[in-house]
Amino acid sequence: MKKGIITGIIISILIIYGGYSLSTGSETESAVFQSSRQVQVSVKVGEESQSKSVKITKNKLKEIREEPEAVKPEIVEEDRQQEQGIEADGNQEQEIKEEAEETVKRFSLIDQIEEYRVKKGDNLWDIARRYGIDVDTIIGANDITNMNKIKPGDIIRILPVKGILYKINPGENLWTISRQFDIDIDEIVKANNIADPDLVKPGRLLILPGAKPEFGYKERLQRKFIKPVNARISSYFGGRWGRMHEGIDYAVNLGTPIKAAGSGKVIYSGWASGYGKTIIIEHRKGLRTLYAHNSELLAHSGEWVEQGEIIAKSGNTGRSTGPHLHFEVQINGKPVNPLSYLR
Repeated sequence: MKKGIITGIIISILIIYGGYSLSTGSETESAVFQSSRQVQVSVKVGEESQSKSVKITKNKLKEIREEPEAVKPEIVEEDRQQEQGIEADGNQEQEIKEEAEETVKRFSLIDQIEEYRVKKGDNLWDIARRYGIDVDTIIGANDITNMNKIKPGDIIRILPVKGILYKINPGENLWTISRQFDIDIDEIVKANNIADPDLVKPGRLLILPGAKPEFGYKERLQRKFIKPVNARISSYFGGRWGRMHEGIDYAVNLGTPIKAAGSGKVIYSGWASGYGKTIIIEHRKGLRTLYAHNSELLAHSGEWVEQGEIIAKSGNTGRSTGPHLHFEVQINGKPVNPLSYLR
């Protein structure tokens, strides 16, 4: 700042006595010599400008020409005051930066998920390396049935840490999930910015830091389910009415028998908010199917059911606009498109 002011004074003298003029891009300096022998110096750096008046005698002009530092003592006090102002501004900027960083910390990891559009020549290993994660994390956050066949234009969700995406199912809570994946519950709470673990409800999507997918991509190629009911699909997996529809709906009459899409253990049989009377079957670790809006549940928690066995009768319970079966396939706790896994 001092150098800028001194330079401005020198330039003003040159303009007055030598007819010089100067204009240099983002920095401009101008001086006007007033009749009172007072020089008004304006210094503009970038978008900020400051001005100060310095009384200069005729003899002093000669000194400035020969030795610019001669003017320095006369502007020290003003410079000191300005430097204090600049220092205060710097402290304010630091406070703003710290507040912004604290705000970022208050966001959960879910808010920091990115989307990457696959380009020609990409593979999962290169993408994972680019973002500092691993292939398991990409598998755990995306419905990738064949990791060797991603194609340009595909959208891949990128988690901010190594781990998996997990949707809380009816009958689950943070404690059961913590035990299932052997993760300290405090880590889950911190990663997802959860104020009260007791108030977390089924349906919420979590990031489980450090968790590995329980159901790998190789098994996805081998596992195929039968249709839970032979009926017309009335609503497909994907966006619907401004929100995500996480399964497929089969249009059926009230009381239609519902079959288990695959053999496995019933891990939930009961009422679920929004879903009504619901059954969830775990076919193996990381692979589940869900059957919702039933009128009657025939299979109970803890029972083993075989593929094709009747487990419920269709209905119109929960948040429903008419009799139908809502069917989901969940891989590593995340709903995926059921049509990719049906015969």
